[in-house]
Amino acid sequence: MAEQNAEKIARVRRMRHRGHGTQVLVYLGKQLRFFINESDWKVLVMAGIIAALVGMVINKRIFINMEGSMIGAFSLTCVAIWNGCFNSIQSVCRERPIIKREHRSGMHITSYMLAHMIYQFFLCAMQTGLTIYVLQLMGVQFPQEGFITPWPYLTPWSFVDIGISMLLISYASDMLSLLLSSMSHTTTTAMTAMPFVLIFQLVFSGGIIPLPAWSQAISNYTISNYGIKVLASQAGYNELPMVTGWNTLDGMRKSEIGGSVTVGQLMDLLNSPAIGKYRDTVVVDTVTVAQAADVLNRAADSLHLKEKEIVRPVAIRAIVDQILTNDALQDFRNTKLWGDPPITIGSLLSDLIAAEGMDEVLNMEVGTTVTLEQALNLLHAEEFVSIAGDQALNEPITLGRVIDLLNESEKILANRDKVLTVKTTVGEILELFGEQKVKEIVERKTAQAARKPDYAMTRENIFYNWRMLGVFIAVFALAATLVLEMIDHDKR
Repeated sequence: MAEQNAEKIARVRRMRHRGHGTQVLVYLGKQLRFFINESDWKVLVMAGIIAALVGMVINKRIFINMEGSMIGAFSLTCVAIWNGCFNSIQSVCRERPIIKREHRSGMHITSYMLAHMIYQFFLCAMQTGLTIYVLQLMGVQFPQEGFITPWPYLTPWSFVDIGISMLLISYASDMLSLLLSSMSHTTTTAMTAMPFVLIFQLVFSGGIIPLPAWSQAISNYTISNYGIKVLASQAGYNELPMVTGWNTLDGMRKSEIGGSVTVGQLMDLLNSPAIGKYRDTVVVDTVTVAQAADVLNRAADSLHLKEKEIVRPVAIRAIVDQILTNDALQDFRNTKLWGDPPITIGSLLSDLIAAEGMDEVLNMEVGTTVTLEQALNLLHAEEFVSIAGDQALNEPITLGRVIDLLNESEKILANRDKVLTVKTTVGEILELFGEQKVKEIVERKTAQAARKPDYAMTRENIFYNWRMLGVFIAVFALAATLVLEMIDHDKR
């Protein structure tokens, strides 16, 4: 009788939760108890601490320039992978004997795995939301509007796009750990293998660490590769300036450069094919009357030129001396006035200077002081600029025209063997060409060279990376289910 009752109880136990849906709910309840009683909630605390540490490093860099966005994308990917991996690395292997018994009693592995997938999804979602919140507290400036989800009315900063990407990265990593946990017979084995999985994901991400040609294809099989791509795309990597080149140049301000070179060597360089392709580059733009007047006004203000005296009182003796000594006034001096022999203006003035009692008259000053500002006002310069401000004063001058003028210069041709010694600093060269202009050119050119199609900020690119992360999730979840289906074949 006792044996019959035991068999009946076992049969009832086997049949009580035969439905897949019912079993999913049972195991979801079990996971909830694990979250509360087995301290699984600690993963949320760990996620917040990790986000705070990362936020301290990237808060002033991400979404600002190329380098910062790449570092930020790599850091956020690391955070998501770390969170996901440690969520489920022990979830299966810690109860492997129980799973085996329950499976023999009628438990469906698919129900068990589906419950884990639902539970882990919500765990990853909570971690992602907490991470985004902590990063915002740490000063990370998220874009004002999402590229895929332009919903600025949700929050002051629409970080839904970034959240979706981090959730997919974290969940894919979670499923990878779930697979590893399903393959491991003990928690020790799973935890031992975990560092190797993390290192593989980070080293072969293809982001921060350049990969040799033979290993580049491997990155296509890593979660981190697609995670970095989608986060860099959402950060606007290709649309941001690159500052490494300029920062390096700026740090070399005091570095001295120079050497000896002949005029002929300089001319050969200017006539070389390397410079020839820039012959059409405009080196001097067209300058209008208004632009020239603006430059002169700013120069006059900074150098106080308007206060300079351009006309001063002059003594009569100085005027007479100028007439008597200036070669250009010789004809004027020889002008005949009267008499025979004739009296000229020159002889009259000479007699005037030699006469006694004329010092007081000759020392008298005539005229008045006139400043540059008074002269401009007298000429109505402002009215003239307002009328003819758009009038061009010159035609654009190209580099090719300058080179041609130098080639035609007889003085340069005659001094081709002359040695020039040049010694200057990087800072002086920057000042010569205009520091701000050089900075803009360097940042723009280096940014153009650093652009990558994989980081294009397009809907197609972002959706492609999201789909690939979804593929990882599906493949790892399916593989974990298939591995656990063979649990009855364990030798232990």
